[in-house]
Amino acid sequence: MRNFKTQLSGQIGENLVVAELGRLGLLATTLPGNAPDIDILAYANRKSIPIQVKSLRKGSLSVDARKYLNIEHVGKVQNVVGKVTDIDRGLVFVMVKIGGEIGDDEFYVCDQGVVQDLVYRNYSRFLQKHKGVRPRNYQTTHCAYSVKDLANYRNNWELITKQLVNKK
Repeated sequence: MRNFKTQLSGQIGENLVVAELGRLGLLATTLPGNAPDIDILAYANRKSIPIQVKSLRKGSLSVDARKYLNIEHVGKVQNVVGKVTDIDRGLVFVMVKIGGEIGDDEFYVCDQGVVQDLVYRNYSRFLQKHKGVRPRNYQTTHCAYSVKDLANYRNNWELITKQLVNKK
């Protein structure tokens, strides 16, 4: 039997974000799963913005660091040689920590540049701590970041509303 936990978390997270945007007076809709980097389109005042949603129930968020970083492999040693430049650092991200009950959900709203900077910091620190060699699998480029890393962006809905409501 298939485990749908990941798909359900994504579905719940996206719909919670659509509901919150509605509370803010914005039209929003989820997009089909095949739209790259865009889960929701929000609209107001003849303007729209794409939004990427990441959901979790517990633990931390995971990403392949190569999405954000240029990583050089020399034997078993990895070195971060810079940040990837062909991403949209302004793309809005909403991270949703799904609570156990209605009203227990947490929202962290930032742009992709913040995520890239977090991945850069966390991945570089991890490599430095291990002298560039990943302990279990020297080839992996997995990186995690937590909602604690995003604490300054909790309920930062203004990032979205200023682009759609206040901007002239």
